[in-house]
Amino acid sequence: MSEFRKDPITGRWRIIAPGRSARPNAYAGPPPARESDESCPFCEGHEARTPPETAAVRPAGGAADGPGWSVRAIPNRFPSVSREEAGVGMPSSPTFESAPGYGVHEVVIEAPHHAPDLPYLSPDHLRVLFRFLRERVRAISAMSRIENVLLFENRGPESGGTLPHPHAQIVGSDRTPPRVAEEVAAFARVEGRGGGKCRLEVVAAAERAEGTRVVWDDDLFLAFTPFASEFPYEVWIVPHRHSVGFAEATEAETDRLSSLLPSLLRALDAARGGPSYNWFVHGSRPGGVSGPEFHWHVEVAPRIVRSDGYELGGGVAVNPVAPEAAATDYRARLAETDRPPREKR
Repeated sequence: MSEFRKDPITGRWRIIAPGRSARPNAYAGPPPARESDESCPFCEGHEARTPPETAAVRPAGGAADGPGWSVRAIPNRFPSVSREEAGVGMPSSPTFESAPGYGVHEVVIEAPHHAPDLPYLSPDHLRVLFRFLRERVRAISAMSRIENVLLFENRGPESGGTLPHPHAQIVGSDRTPPRVAEEVAAFARVEGRGGGKCRLEVVAAAERAEGTRVVWDDDLFLAFTPFASEFPYEVWIVPHRHSVGFAEATEAETDRLSSLLPSLLRALDAARGGPSYNWFVHGSRPGGVSGPEFHWHVEVAPRIVRSDGYELGGGVAVNPVAPEAAATDYRARLAETDRPPREKR
């Protein structure tokens, strides 16, 4: 059996079709550990192979663009956007609009070594990393002309990633990406609000009341598999405190996220044998055009299945794993592993 479900935030329709999950699973196990690769430009000692760093954490000091760092940010050598004003050569017209792809694209190298992946880094390192990520988001958000900043990570071949060394990316641009803009509009709709709360808080309260899709709930964050999940094992992490962007996260929120997100990614690895995935942070720049209604959050999008012709042609995602079943699996896997520290609400 299958079921159409309407996303309570954006209004997009999706199909939940558990029967499709009976197809063979090609993921035989988690990715093997990787030692340092002499060809990898992100490994410590290879700093000359990357653009000059924009920021780094150097516990023992040391010169920029040399060894001794634990986390390092560099400009992306192959950026999606840049500060160059020239476009690709097509003049804009009323029918064919174009504009230069203006912005900033950074790579954050999460550790000096080729392994382990982010979910398996030490708690102390993760805490330093997530504080660094927040500071880079803040710094890019403060740059002139930057309207939106998207923090994300690609893990595995199906995610669009091209280098296995653990790294995140940050893209700041002078316009809000369509998917974020869709949420901005949904959050701001008067008819979608209740009790003085933003739309996401209304949905989060309903998920908590329903309970079946809640994966984690503590004093700082709620994690749940959305009712109309687009991806199998999709999970959202929503801070209880309303703020528009990750740049505004408190020390406590940043530190808890540094524990909670890796815990969920380890649970995903255990549940699905180490699939590719993307995670990204949807947020607004403080004081930006999206207004105060936006509520930042993290979305984890496992890339377990490929889109087929119906999904591409019809524009309706088909999810072969019911979010209720995914939440049950997440909870079970979290119970089997180290859980993030929390103070129960």
